[in-house]
Amino acid sequence: MFEPKRLHPISALINFVKSLKDALLPLLVVFFLNGNVLSGDIQWVPLLIWVGFLILILFAGIVKWLRFTYRIEEGELRIEYGLLFRKKRYIPFERIQSLDFSEGIFHRPFQLVKVSVETAGSTENQKAEGELTAIKLSEAKELESLILKEKNKKDEYEESQESENEWSDRKKVYEMNMKDIILMAITSGGAGVVISGVGVFFSQVMDALPLGAIYDQILDWIQIGVLIVAFTALVVLLIAYAISILLTIFRYANFAVYLNEDDLIITRGWLEKKQMTIPLNRIQGLRVDENLIRQPLGFASVTLISAGGGLPNESDQQLRVLPFIKKKEIAHVLHEILTEYHFEVDWNKPPKRAKIRYMIRHSWFAWLGVIPLSIFLFPFGLLGILVALAFTGLGLLAYKDAGWDIKDQQLTLRSRSITRQTYVMKKYRIQAASLSQSIFQKRIDLESVQVTLKSGVGGAQAQCLYLEEQDSREIIGWYRPG
Repeated sequence: MFEPKRLHPISALINFVKSLKDALLPLLVVFFLNGNVLSGDIQWVPLLIWVGFLILILFAGIVKWLRFTYRIEEGELRIEYGLLFRKKRYIPFERIQSLDFSEGIFHRPFQLVKVSVETAGSTENQKAEGELTAIKLSEAKELESLILKEKNKKDEYEESQESENEWSDRKKVYEMNMKDIILMAITSGGAGVVISGVGVFFSQVMDALPLGAIYDQILDWIQIGVLIVAFTALVVLLIAYAISILLTIFRYANFAVYLNEDDLIITRGWLEKKQMTIPLNRIQGLRVDENLIRQPLGFASVTLISAGGGLPNESDQQLRVLPFIKKKEIAHVLHEILTEYHFEVDWNKPPKRAKIRYMIRHSWFAWLGVIPLSIFLFPFGLLGILVALAFTGLGLLAYKDAGWDIKDQQLTLRSRSITRQTYVMKKYRIQAASLSQSIFQKRIDLESVQVTLKSGVGGAQAQCLYLEEQDSREIIGWYRPG
């Protein structure tokens, strides 16, 4: 560790695959748009240019591996890299919040891991302070042990030997079985993410088929072409939904949460196994999410709001510590992690005169859209009234769900846009609290409360709308010093 070391040679392949992934979309565009691929009518010159470009990417990946070194020196993790310009990054141990390990399909056969070095300054834009693409698991554990020893100012070398047992000594506080993961995937809304990709694939397949003859025969049989469109859309949605379920299973397989002294450790993944470490002192609060499908079934997800340290791809450093759990079990699990938090809430509700405000807020745009639809697309445009009524019902549901509670040094706010969200926050973690009141709210003595928690480079915002003025002032008065 004290001499300059290179990453494992598989890093060159990983760098190539990563660059290939970034160039995949334009490559597919060139491949499919230059002639009919399935008939063999292809313009090869653009494709040969791309092949040369891919060879260049592979060469760049090899050079990047050869020029990358890391070592430990004078209480710092020192990383040097670069081809034409040699870059150096020195990360003091005291700035390191966590070392996050992940194992991809290229890592597991060789007992390798990717190490992401997270500091308090790591943000969404700067995903990690440093990254070791592929090193041996034993070296990663040794690196973690040396950093912990330096930070805790313990000089006994035996700690580096005992670190092998740290993983088995951790206390498991939560894990998901495959039944829960599948149910979570079924009740999630991730299908829309992959619909566009499936649509592109279908468009290429449909271009290659003799649709003219097929369409004429089907049209003669059923005398309606709309059914074909509806059936195709249904197939695309079903395939997208199935892909969404599979992606969720791969991502959350083997999900478990461990408590190790002052750190929370989350492991997950099937093809790519990931581990992230969250220092408990960086946790700013938590959020409970219940979507329209899971709420009637009694399930929810819990997200920790962290000021830094976590997976690079997690937006705003907000980490799902309980992705899918029965709501009645949340308090029991979280009491082992966050002992100072209270989960028994006595809700204070908005007044009855706020009901119409919630309904208008959630549906005004839909009712405005109904007017032109009804005029220009009559009579089918009248179906837009059903959509507007659905949004109005959502506003009514938002009114019933809204609430707030203060208990000692803890504030709990609940609101709904589409998903019902409950924020649980400690007073000393709140960055800012504010009141807002429009002209229309002032006429009937209503105010809205917004509270901000630190999260990454921005903030996580909780709110409760259209409260009694005395209630909103009570919340602000509780937050003010003294």
